[in-house]
Amino acid sequence: MTGTPHHGLPEPGWQQPAAKTLREIAARDPRIRDLRVHGSASADGSDVDLWSDLDLVLTTDHHPAQVAKEFAGSALSRLGPLFTASREATANGYGLRLVLVDLRRIDVTVLANSNSRDPGAAAPAADPLAELVEAFRFDGVLAAVKAARGDVLIGSHLALQLARHLLVAAMILRDRQSGTTHHRHGGTVWDTWAERLAAAPIPYTRAGISAAIRFHNEQLDRLLAEQAPHLAGGNQPLHILLDAVDAHAPVRPQGPV
Repeated sequence: MTGTPHHGLPEPGWQQPAAKTLREIAARDPRIRDLRVHGSASADGSDVDLWSDLDLVLTTDHHPAQVAKEFAGSALSRLGPLFTASREATANGYGLRLVLVDLRRIDVTVLANSNSRDPGAAAPAADPLAELVEAFRFDGVLAAVKAARGDVLIGSHLALQLARHLLVAAMILRDRQSGTTHHRHGGTVWDTWAERLAAAPIPYTRAGISAAIRFHNEQLDRLLAEQAPHLAGGNQPLHILLDAVDAHAPVRPQGPV
């Protein structure tokens, strides 16, 4: 395993050895025509810190989603288990944003070559609740990373998104319980989940972002423990990241804002 974690966090400079491993994986896959490293990790690495992700762009003559998922599976077998992920299909490609359990972040974009004629197989239907839990964890990690870097603007935006994820989870579970997506009236026990969010810390400071993430994560775990226990727990990587954010407040820039 490359870039092994240090006190629960990735070691500085983890991007370069990880990129080497991923190039080796791509070289053994005849469907992948090219792999390029983008972003900060593509230069000499002088401005790359442990919070920086590793951006990869792959080109294929085959179906991008299939290639992306299988490439990610091979990557995880070499680099370590997955904590959460974000997925996005586009007109000419497929993106996978991976967060490993040691909080290394790897963004994989697979683009279809213009000569590609492979339509690929249709993706199986996913559990919307499981997808939402992944989205919650992913946004929680990004919000914490922004807080670690002192970016209160984007960190606050992402922390506020967690409340929306939690409410959508409650709506999905309410629909499943009632057997319908049509609800003419409220006033049910499910409304209490919205009321609980009134106690959420305001995420408009670095410390507030961290506190808001912790609060919403605790509320989501309670909801899942009651209604979908198979999806509850497993958030230790996020807690480790938040502990690091709280222990090492970023240096704020001097001068007028």
